[in-house]
Amino acid sequence: MSADFQVQRFTDAARVEELLVLAHGAFGELPIDPPSSVLKETAADFAARLKSETCFAIEHDGRLIGSVFCIRQDDALYIGRLAVAPDWRRRGIASALVDAAQAEARRIGAKRMTLKARISLASNVELFHRHGFVIVAEETHAGFSAPTSYAMELALH
Repeated sequence: MSADFQVQRFTDAARVEELLVLAHGAFGELPIDPPSSVLKETAADFAARLKSETCFAIEHDGRLIGSVFCIRQDDALYIGRLAVAPDWRRRGIASALVDAAQAEARRIGAKRMTLKARISLASNVELFHRHGFVIVAEETHAGFSAPTSYAMELALH
């Protein structure tokens, strides 16, 4: 499903600001309401994530162009903060990162993968469908009367 991008486990705390800039750039331009909570996160928040979660990233010419965070939750691997630089979208970066997360889920013996996707981002929901995720619930952000996010899951065999 993914193109030939080299996905690497990202652990370089010295580059946490670059990781934050990537995420803020990716999430900041998304047409979602409410805005993503990642936009409130700081370099310190991302440094803490690097200590407690697994991060995969893709670079091109020394620049981070995509990343995803993963964390074990019971029998599942939750993936979040999937970010692709706007000028690198639609080139297979997100798919490569999801594939890396799936390999990690299998490596740790997770029975399933979980994530949340905004309903208004149909292309993101479709990306996850292509990877085998199904919608298991609708969620509504505080202050909204209609669902704003899908909880999605992929059973691993």
